[in-house]
Amino acid sequence: MKKVKTCRSCGSGELLPFLSLGHLPIPEVLALDRLDMQETRLPIELGFCKRCLMVQLLGESAHDPTRLHGRLQPLGLPTEPHRGKKAPPEDRWVGLQPGAQVLCLQSIPLEDLLRLRQAGIGVLYIESVPELARQAQARGIPTRAEIFDRASLERLQREGFQADVIWLGEALAHAADLNSYLEGLTSLLGERGTLVLELPNLREWLGRRQFNCFSQRQLHYFSAQALQNLLRRHGFWLNDLQTRPDRALLAYASRTRFAEPLPHLDEEQRLGLANPVYYQEFASAVASVREALLVLLTELRARGRRIAAYGAGEPGSLMLNFVGLGREIVEFVIDNDPARQGRYVPGVRIPIYAPGRLLEERPEYLLVLSGSHSPLEDSEFVARGGKLIVPLPYPEILNPSAKTPRLQVGT
Repeated sequence: MKKVKTCRSCGSGELLPFLSLGHLPIPEVLALDRLDMQETRLPIELGFCKRCLMVQLLGESAHDPTRLHGRLQPLGLPTEPHRGKKAPPEDRWVGLQPGAQVLCLQSIPLEDLLRLRQAGIGVLYIESVPELARQAQARGIPTRAEIFDRASLERLQREGFQADVIWLGEALAHAADLNSYLEGLTSLLGERGTLVLELPNLREWLGRRQFNCFSQRQLHYFSAQALQNLLRRHGFWLNDLQTRPDRALLAYASRTRFAEPLPHLDEEQRLGLANPVYYQEFASAVASVREALLVLLTELRARGRRIAAYGAGEPGSLMLNFVGLGREIVEFVIDNDPARQGRYVPGVRIPIYAPGRLLEERPEYLLVLSGSHSPLEDSEFVARGGKLIVPLPYPEILNPSAKTPRLQVGT
């Protein structure tokens, strides 16, 4: 495996490897007939660039642009723009009028595409996931079912295409050549146009020790400062950052500076995200979480307690494999997604069931691997005396059984 030695953003050789989660299986649930097959494993090793501050995967990416990972959450984007600090907070777009043109790339929620079209705004959607492309085409959205690459770029340039807004989705996180990719895109953007980017909330991940959100699929993890450093090299300003309902970020950039320095930048500076020591301390905290969780669960099993887990998605799969929790400790995993039920977590080969299995088997503990534990506190499992184990930011056992049950696990 070829290991990256220079920063993918600025080209600096000042890369600090700070976190290695080991060689882990690609997080795809396994069917019964695949249990005897050898799984592909790739390392998750992260580095921090001391010059431009970008966190990045140091190894190969397992990203497949033709497959959808996770579920798309509609953003309910307004169709009016954000053009300065005097604009109302809900007014984030860029002065779009009927007839304006938006170029949308990679896994954009269908609801948002339709909303733009209904506002009389022109949409060109380039989608590499065949299923999503078909859905968009069936709803009358002009869609090209292809991977956006140099050939796509040159075709649009020959057509004289110019966009008022380019909405990148998560494409920038996966681009192997960041600078060429961004340079090509901006050649399609009008002089007063805006880039809209979707980003993971790295600051929140680091603050909550959510190491299980990193994966082999994503090459780049931008702090606000790292993103601004990249954009400035291409003549753009980062003008706004907004938190989405799913806690990810929406970033807005243009060639003109419309905003005062962003609060995100000040907060990152205060927390120390520009300091290599911050990332080294994060790695030490991750090691402590791993040891503490393994000791806690092993001791519970030694006392004869039964443990199940909640959440078989990528964060759950990574947690189970990184900590080394097999069926001898976690008997089964429940998950709300029917596509995962009846299958197995890769690596550890733990079976995945529908939420109803939890009340049938009645384990004493439920290890929460996905989402917030708050809805589970009001579940029937807890009402019957079950306890929750929350692994992050540090393992703890919750016993909220005194609350009145209001919903079933999985609703």
